[in-house]
Amino acid sequence: MATDSTFEEDVIHLWRTLRSVVLVLVFIFGAIITSLIVGYVGIVVLDQAFPVAQRSETARFLASAAFSELGYAIFVGGLLSWKADLLPAGLRFRRPTRRDARWILGSILVMIVTEYVLTSLFTFFNAPTAQNATAIEATKHASLPMFGGLIVVSLLITGPCEEILFRGLIQGYLRRYFSAIGAILLASLFFASVHLFALQGSLSGIRNVLLSLFALSLILGFAYERTDSLFVPILIHGSYNAILFANLGLTSLY
Repeated sequence: MATDSTFEEDVIHLWRTLRSVVLVLVFIFGAIITSLIVGYVGIVVLDQAFPVAQRSETARFLASAAFSELGYAIFVGGLLSWKADLLPAGLRFRRPTRRDARWILGSILVMIVTEYVLTSLFTFFNAPTAQNATAIEATKHASLPMFGGLIVVSLLITGPCEEILFRGLIQGYLRRYFSAIGAILLASLFFASVHLFALQGSLSGIRNVLLSLFALSLILGFAYERTDSLFVPILIHGSYNAILFANLGLTSLY
């Protein structure tokens, strides 16, 4: 009887685990669709409200990027309003502490070093890397407003919205069914995979960039797990992206 009970419990646990992964895939699909819709509607509304914006490629590009990212947060907000029990503890925010500040600064430094090491390895082995569509467009229309806008969008929109989705919802939900390491690994895998659509280049180049994104996402996931506050990965992510765009701007403009 005890053996039968244990077997049934294992089957139930396996089913719940597999179901959680499938649901996460559904969440991500829903977030992407919402992002596309919000991005499209946002630009239409912008054109109607501010016709002058139609004549500025920089303004339209920045607005499109911002609206698309906002779609992630809108999806998460709508989903949790409908089914709050997906995350019994909700999205975990709390007032930042000095310990959080150390985690933020340390993680940003680790991410920069990690990116440098990986880039150096790719260069050493003559391995190709893909390019991000946003970086390509920014370089094509290089200007101070373009890079300044991307820095602002990174800090205020990209960091918060992507972390609310991938760390807040995805990692938080997976944490109910997996260990901390398992949840971080899976959330990072999904995070990297979603960025596939923003990359341009050869298959091997795209693979290499996805590996880099996966490694960087592990740092974000670990920081969230240890601090238990979304403010931490949000500030890490936003600041890291802002640093990348600031560096790209300096090399493109000067």
